[in-house]
Amino acid sequence: MHSQEALEAGRALVPTLVRQLRTLATTEAAPEHSVRGINDPFMQIALMRVMRTVARGSQAAADELNDVLALVATLDDAASNVGTAMLYECAVTALAIPSDAPLRVLAINLLGKFLANPDNNARYVALATLSTAVITEAPSVQRHRDTVLQCMSDDDISIRRRALDLSFALINAQNAKHIITEILRVLPRADLEFRSSMVYRLSAAITLFADSHEWHVERMLRVLSLGGNYLNARDLFKFIRLVAADADEALQRRATRISFALLERDISQDKMVVAGAWLIGEYADLLVARSQRASDAEAVAPKSPGLDEDDLDILGALGRPIQESKPEGSPEAGGAPGAIGLDEELPEAIPEPAAVVRLLSAIARSSSVSASARQIALTALAKVAGRFADQPAVVTSICTTLGQFSHSMDQEVQSRAVEFDKLLSRELDGVRAAVVERMPVPEYAEIPYEEYVLNPTAMRMKALTIIKRPAMDPADLIGASAGGDAKAAAAAAAEASKQSVVSDLLNLMDEAPPAATSSPPPQQQSKMDSIADLLSSTSLSPIPTSQAVTSPRTMHAITSNDDLDREYEVFNSNGLKILLTPSKRPSAPQVLDIQAKFVNAGESAISELAFLVAVPKSQKIQIHPPSGQHISAGASVEQLLRVSNPGKSAVRLRMKVAFVTDGEKHESMFDYGGFPASVF
Repeated sequence: MHSQEALEAGRALVPTLVRQLRTLATTEAAPEHSVRGINDPFMQIALMRVMRTVARGSQAAADELNDVLALVATLDDAASNVGTAMLYECAVTALAIPSDAPLRVLAINLLGKFLANPDNNARYVALATLSTAVITEAPSVQRHRDTVLQCMSDDDISIRRRALDLSFALINAQNAKHIITEILRVLPRADLEFRSSMVYRLSAAITLFADSHEWHVERMLRVLSLGGNYLNARDLFKFIRLVAADADEALQRRATRISFALLERDISQDKMVVAGAWLIGEYADLLVARSQRASDAEAVAPKSPGLDEDDLDILGALGRPIQESKPEGSPEAGGAPGAIGLDEELPEAIPEPAAVVRLLSAIARSSSVSASARQIALTALAKVAGRFADQPAVVTSICTTLGQFSHSMDQEVQSRAVEFDKLLSRELDGVRAAVVERMPVPEYAEIPYEEYVLNPTAMRMKALTIIKRPAMDPADLIGASAGGDAKAAAAAAAEASKQSVVSDLLNLMDEAPPAATSSPPPQQQSKMDSIADLLSSTSLSPIPTSQAVTSPRTMHAITSNDDLDREYEVFNSNGLKILLTPSKRPSAPQVLDIQAKFVNAGESAISELAFLVAVPKSQKIQIHPPSGQHISAGASVEQLLRVSNPGKSAVRLRMKVAFVTDGEKHESMFDYGGFPASVF
């Protein structure tokens, strides 16, 4: 870290450095200094790196650099390695300082052109830089989305990795369906080391951006069928609970029929087997029941051919059921057995009860599935026996199957088989129905996804050089006054400006910034302590601007508290009104959901909306992206905040909002603690 004195001295030299760089860029190169027609590129790169260091956080220094960086970007080309290096340094410098918006767009476009460069190194550095730039320049990076998606199939593994990271970071409410489909298309042939991360982030993206339960369930079934071996237990439970708690009967029926059809094709994906067997056991009556339009259902969802006894032995040996052969020209021919094209509808099966028993028996016998999947299959058999108690042949078949497992070498499987066989005996007829009835909706204290689950790069050190961080104004300090107080505030601002962007990011998550190497004077320390005490954790570092443009689906809990689910006005200035609506979910009573609504009460459109919030140390906050950054006159956008408050203490919010209207940028920082105590 440079000293403040050296930094100020370097900023004083910016005009001289700019003149030198302009001279090198515009004059003809001497033969001894020319490299591929570029005048002393090593000196030009060194100058840009120095200016990038001294201009970071200084608007005045950045204004000096805007023109010369635009000049360098237009004079050089990427036809050679040296030209590519020059353009790369120019783009990184433009993104690292608070430069003008057109220059930042130009920098993103330069990096986008690198993606078409045949040189792997150029494509790699472009993807890596775009992954960090997307934090603040998401709209510009979105223009290169199609090229980024193509890079997921590149021959170079490092480029595939970077392209995957950037593809996830680009997901928002408008493009979620398209990008998720493209990533699912890559998943079956992705490198093994990528699949766990891909499946986890796919589950997070589907959960955050699902616009309906139907789409949510359908996409998760595709994830399970393509990467079920890599899904973690938490996301599996979330899916099962979604079907059990939020889906209506029609969606439960469809999910169960799709699961049955997928398991008939392939039982190699373990979590797919677990989820499918659980759904079949719970909703077997819906699985085989005919709808009122039976003929229409049969037209789109043909009957399952079922498996005979000879097929069971083959399935147990190979780990996947027998499936119908596909025509040579069909989309599935030549692919993985049982693969479903992403452009196809997921198959639905309407089997007979006997076919259900045969499939569950086959899963229980298979050595390719996990022990937990076999145990769930046995449990599902017992539940199916309860659903079809009026069909003696089905119950007898299930009892026979359970009897075969009563001598299993697996102790848990043997125990379940003996218990369920006893449950199906005549002497327990009176209690069987109650035991095998549908399970109540499982209780679940929701654990939200990490704030940067789709873009881990945002928390890496190399991302921090990209975040725009304007210089701190002493007036931003609460309690600063004229005279000695102003001098102390200025000193505090100078010290705070030396804190890295790591501190700024951690402040939003209520972590203390790194300790300074020297202690401030007692009077200054007292002033800083009094400021920090306002929220017990809020740092004096400036809050970075974020430009995410996504919006997750939110759910509101039903509650009898009159202070919840009502709007509280917290801000009304320059045509923007901010309303906060607190609510709670029964499944997470310690979490307060706050829906922020931004209303354009003026006559001009609002753009570049950015909203940041901090809470005391005893609480944690998760800030979801807003549904948009542009608000037409009379319109509104929303943003979800989730405050974890295990101590039930008063929720106090320190907020910063920035927006542009009529070409003028407005920024305001304010506090709010007006929620009634009953809200906590």
